[in-house]
Amino acid sequence: MHDADLVGGVLLAAPDPWSAGRDLASLLIAARADRRQASSLGLDPDLVEVLRAHFGGDGSRIAAACDLGAAWVLGRRSAASVEPWDLVASLPGDTPLPTGLTHTTGEALVQLVTQSTSSLRLAAPFIDLPGISYLTDGLAAATARGVRLEILLPTRSTHAGGALHELCATIARDGSPANLSVAALRDDAPWAHLKALTSDSRAAYIGSANVTGAGLAGPNLELGILVRGPAVAVVERVLDLFRER
Repeated sequence: MHDADLVGGVLLAAPDPWSAGRDLASLLIAARADRRQASSLGLDPDLVEVLRAHFGGDGSRIAAACDLGAAWVLGRRSAASVEPWDLVASLPGDTPLPTGLTHTTGEALVQLVTQSTSSLRLAAPFIDLPGISYLTDGLAAATARGVRLEILLPTRSTHAGGALHELCATIARDGSPANLSVAALRDDAPWAHLKALTSDSRAAYIGSANVTGAGLAGPNLELGILVRGPAVAVVERVLDLFRER
């Protein structure tokens, strides 16, 4: 995940993202963490601590990330969609998005992770380290703010073990391991070829892309939809059909 996305997730609820971004930069550059000050500024102290660990006191990187994060928040607000769904895609190389497409698959998944407040559920038959790296920092930050993360364990992915090990290590360092669970399929389950990420049972990605570098950022050609509304609960019921209890 990019620095701007991480900072944007912390600034998402701020009435004035520019002012909040400057306050956040001061907190991140300070020699010592100040949870009380973070709370008084309307910033989540746990998320601020995650960012402090992420940036390691790099002042120039922090300043740039806070400016970009504020712009990211304002961009999201100005681009709010009135439709219950959006088409997203992964395209090879530097292929421009065609008219009508405003988000790549990777951006859509990052958005779902960043906006989550209570739950995230991820299912994909193939997961690799480059793919999960797009989401790792955001998933760790989500667990730190109390979001319950469940991953449906892939059964045929040869690279999933290393990718999930890296995710677990990051959550152990920067998030809350108690909010992470890995679910397995029953022995009688069909091959789970579906790819989905649900957020708070109110928004979801459903599409062709696996959580792999090729699937999220190319060179694969992938199509999917970002859907919103009560029908997302049906997606989660499908995930529960053959899940071990």
